[in-house]
Amino acid sequence: MITITSAASWFTFATIAVAATIPSTQSTNPKAVYVLTNDAQNAVLAMKVNGDGTLSEGTTTSTGGQGIAKYPAESYSSHTYQGSLGVIGNTLIAVNTGSNTFSVFSIDEKDPTKLALVGDQINSRGAYPQLTLNQSSLYRQHRRHRKHPVLNAQREVKYLSDNNRPFNHHVATPPQTGDRTLSEILFNADSSALIASFKGETAGSKTPGKFAVFPVSADGNIATKAIESTPQDTSILCGFAAIPGTNNLLVTDPSQNISGAAIVKLDSDTNQFSIVKAIAIETNNAITHAAFSSSSNSVFVADELVNHLTELDPKTGAILNDIPLMDHKGFVDLSSVGGFVYALEAADAGSIAVLDVKSKKEVQKFQGKGLGKNVLGLVGYEGIMVHIDG
Repeated sequence: MITITSAASWFTFATIAVAATIPSTQSTNPKAVYVLTNDAQNAVLAMKVNGDGTLSEGTTTSTGGQGIAKYPAESYSSHTYQGSLGVIGNTLIAVNTGSNTFSVFSIDEKDPTKLALVGDQINSRGAYPQLTLNQSSLYRQHRRHRKHPVLNAQREVKYLSDNNRPFNHHVATPPQTGDRTLSEILFNADSSALIASFKGETAGSKTPGKFAVFPVSADGNIATKAIESTPQDTSILCGFAAIPGTNNLLVTDPSQNISGAAIVKLDSDTNQFSIVKAIAIETNNAITHAAFSSSSNSVFVADELVNHLTELDPKTGAILNDIPLMDHKGFVDLSSVGGFVYALEAADAGSIAVLDVKSKKEVQKFQGKGLGKNVLGLVGYEGIMVHIDG
């Protein structure tokens, strides 16, 4: 199933059915990590993942569109979210914020640093698009209400009748700050709900952050009306990770009340969130990103202003490790790939931290070509074979 998002003075979801099956076994395909340059001439950087988890130079492939560099610098903070790149099977999707389009690439299974652009850019039919992806589902956020394109198994684009799911969260186009913007959209662990998190205001509490939940029925239909809730004391709801085997999320929230992260629980009857535990992280300045590692069964959170990663127990909320890294400024995205976590350093720094999940040590500070001041979005390709039925 592919789901696409848009926004004017509110956001909507347009939904179409595209089934995906992910086998339980992982293939032996080579692995790669992708980063979006977001320059005026946008491109995808593809880096090879070596056997020891380290990265090496790969390729730079133009998307044919424009990145966020088209907009004023203050718009950048609104884009520090997880998801401007996404992988479904052997397909990579990249957003072109400056062109109001997205681009689709096929991934070479034998060498995943080789990307081939499939067709022309796809018109988002909206302004200032964003994109997030969760395994078998694709979401796209923009700020106009139109018909929505969708990628099917044959890598074609077609327009479907509107099937929208609105919720009230007005944002200027383009956003001038990171306040009151969409943070992340993912399914929960058992795919019984589609969940969006929103930031509130960093100053004052006129507009608190919130979750918007769209329940998913047993036959796979996503509800048309959002159920919104703000867990107690939360304010700036940023990136989150679904906790397998539970109905909980571990969500980052750098606000004064939470000061790091929180475990929140989704009530399966009311579809509203309540707080289970606030996790105060002493070094918190701007903790905004989270990634669950199946290798360690833990969640890693990253701070945009602090040079470390924090490992959390997703069931108890205990701080397992505070992991100092090499000389970095902070991180604007992170992704778990196999037994490693890859963290994209903040703007102008031009590096990726590679953390060995087992040893809790940074094994590489990768400084590759093209990692410039506008880079945002990081996603891994693990060689997992996914079959998509159109």
